[in-house]
Amino acid sequence: MVEAVWGVRWWTLAVVVGGAAVWGGAWWWWLGRARVMLSDRTVVALVPAAGFDPSPEEIDRHAARLARVPAVVGWAPRRAMAVRLRLSSTQSQLSYRLEGPSQAAALLQLQDFADVDVVDPYASHEAPRIRFEGAPPLPKKSHVERAGA
Repeated sequence: MVEAVWGVRWWTLAVVVGGAAVWGGAWWWWLGRARVMLSDRTVVALVPAAGFDPSPEEIDRHAARLARVPAVVGWAPRRAMAVRLRLSSTQSQLSYRLEGPSQAAALLQLQDFADVDVVDPYASHEAPRIRFEGAPPLPKKSHVERAGA
């Protein structure tokens, strides 16, 4: 009788240890997947025009689009599916940045508002130089000459 009870205990212990090992491995894989997804995120900047005034319907449509991000990403850790919103203002220009999973990049780059430009926040926003063939460049004037003119 003692041997039968010990055999059941040994088997139960083996099942518990094996189950814990499988659960721990799956948990470790899930955390690694979250780390990979968090390291590869998309950032989009939305820059509104000076007279931007959205209607309540446009705001609802934009909020519904952001709520669809987890469905686009699919099966992933919850913290990796989150969309981060950042509002900033530089030189009186409001910038609304969306940061989300790279799988939802196309959804984040959609333009919902008519008076909002979707720009890449990491791109250079300098105007390209225009060069004319056969025309010499204008002489550079000093700052003092411009102020006096």
